[in-house]
This record gives sequence, structure tokens and C-alpha cells, in this order.
Amino acid sequence: MGKFDNERDVQLMLRVNEGDSEAMTQLYEIYHKPILNFFYQLVWNKEKAEDYMQEVFLRVWKVNNYQPTGKFSTWVFQIAKNFWLNEREKMQRRPSHFSMDEEKSSDDGENFSTEVEGDESTPQEKLLNSELQSKIKEAIDNLSDKHKVVYLLSEYHGFKYQDIADIVGIPVGTVKSRMSNAEKELRRML
Repeated sequence: MGKFDNERDVQLMLRVNEGDSEAMTQLYEIYHKPILNFFYQLVWNKEKAEDYMQEVFLRVWKVNNYQPTGKFSTWVFQIAKNFWLNEREKMQRRPSHFSMDEEKSSDDGENFSTEVEGDESTPQEKLLNSELQSKIKEAIDNLSDKHKVVYLLSEYHGFKYQDIADIVGIPVGTVKSRMSNAEKELRRML
């Protein structure tokens, strides 16, 4: 979380409210990879993750009454989480012939977040990592949505429990409980 600077990000967003496209570009540069990785870890589909990420930034750009009442990173991840929940709800309302498995792409098993961050492993390490990532991806995918979101925000995006509580809109104790349950379930599956 080191590259998030709340004071800087709030000032940039206040400039975005005034129509400053350069400030929007700066916010995009700071947040697009974390938001993209968050979506990828939820849907395991690169194209959907990119589309969802772009939708979030469109919404950020369209906000015209931003008030800095909390951390900016929490606010932008709330937008991402809410967008994802809305998309999930739409998919669940589709006719029953649509399978949630269609949401997943036939990726080569590489984790998109690794691709975004860069990977300079040997071919053998890549193969082992790919197999391990595939098992981890499958286990995380089998978590319930409420456990998956909390787990991803904590373990992959480095949010503290209070920030996760603010993003998800639940008490800190519930975040701790969901994390504990998610970790137990992942241990059981792996």
C-alpha cells in the first residue's frame, strides 16, 4: 500500500471534480493496476477485469461532488466492490442456461497480477508457480463472495481490517471473522 498517499490522492480527486483531466490521469496511473488486479482475482478473466476497471474510472471521472470523508483508496475500492456486486447480480438474473463458469476465461493459468507486476523467473519456476497459482486460484474462487472480497482486499491488496470494513460496509469484527473463516476454508481446500 506504500504508493497510496491519501493527502495527494484527495487533492488529485478534488482537482478531478473541477474537470482536471491531468489529475484524473495521475489517479489512473496510481490505482489502475490495483483495481485491475482486484477485478481479475474476482472474475479470472483479463478482458472483463479491464472492462470493469475502466468502468470504475469512468465513475470516478463522473463524480462531481466528491467529499474527502475517509481514505481515498478506501473510497475508490468501494466503487470497485459495488460495481462488481452489481455485475454479479446482473449475471445471476440472466437466464439459467448461462453458467458462471462462462465468466472465466481459458487463461493459460498465469496470474494476471503477476503479469502486471512483471515476472523474471526461470521456466521451471514459472511452471511450478503456474501450477501452484492455479490451485490457489481455484481455492479462492470456491470461497463465498463475502469471504473472497475480504480475503483479496487483505492478502492481495494490503488493506487493514478497518479499511476493509469501510470498503465492504461491515464491522471490523465481521471482517476478522470472515478472514478467519476464509483462511480456514483455504487451508482445508489446499
